[in-house]
Amino acid sequence: MKTLHFQILVNCFLPNDSAATDTVQDKEELYADNGFIMLPDQYSDHGAPCRLVINCHGAGGTVTTDDSQVEHQVLTQYLLANGYAVMDVNGLPEAYAEKKGIDLRNNVGSPIAIRSYVKAYHYCMEHFNLKPSVFVHGGSMGGITSTNLVLSGSIPVIAHSAFCPVLDTYNEMFLHPWMGDLPKNALAKIYGFALDENGAYVYDENKLAGYNPARNEKAKCYPVPVKFWQCVDDAVVSYPITQRFIENIRQNGGIAYLRTFPYGRHEPQLVGAPVAKPCGNTAYCGEELKITPAVEEVFVWIKNLD
Repeated sequence: MKTLHFQILVNCFLPNDSAATDTVQDKEELYADNGFIMLPDQYSDHGAPCRLVINCHGAGGTVTTDDSQVEHQVLTQYLLANGYAVMDVNGLPEAYAEKKGIDLRNNVGSPIAIRSYVKAYHYCMEHFNLKPSVFVHGGSMGGITSTNLVLSGSIPVIAHSAFCPVLDTYNEMFLHPWMGDLPKNALAKIYGFALDENGAYVYDENKLAGYNPARNEKAKCYPVPVKFWQCVDDAVVSYPITQRFIENIRQNGGIAYLRTFPYGRHEPQLVGAPVAKPCGNTAYCGEELKITPAVEEVFVWIKNLD
């Protein structure tokens, strides 16, 4: 197993297309964003190409020049143990975040984040021996990032999975933000929300321009099979919003599933006793992985569609 860190340049300028003017409204403001790819032991530069899983991290972590949240997750390690490569990027360049006063952990699935993931995808395809079509997974805030990435149509995706995915920028970020007001502030500063007379941000759906999955009509005709895992007592991400999102896809003939856990709050991947006989290899870096039901089910979901 090998972990390789890299950087890609991302345009972080978002134009104000509502301005009626004959002057240029869009430009490039390039910032370096951090990414990494983990390659399994089976990987070879010249043999059969490897399948890539893009695993979009949650707001509890980042991707830096030498570490990341995702590489320490059991799901990532389980995928690597079974021959899959795993990639993630921060989705919010550090210098841009510092300039704007945005917490580095909150890329909020914005156009900047999607541009970063697309750039990272092409970087990995150019530098490593990988199959062009990928699986996309996300956790919590990584739910909206992964969903917007799939809906962008910018890369070839086989299927999408997520743990307790954020899907609604208004109800889950603006009205009920996690980590204090950090995601709300990130949302407002990235999209350029106005301030009211009291100095409070005013939510503006038009400025999201389709980057709110819960209000994106395109999401009802979801372009790939999708499956989410969530606990009914999740106090961070709304279970009813996830349920409604999946039901809308199904009503429009899409392949969509919601795997419900009766308890577990915001950690479906921690619910239940370890699986007695997982279907995949559980040996990872000299240790035996303990595979919970949600982790096993994501692996089966990917394996069935690969």
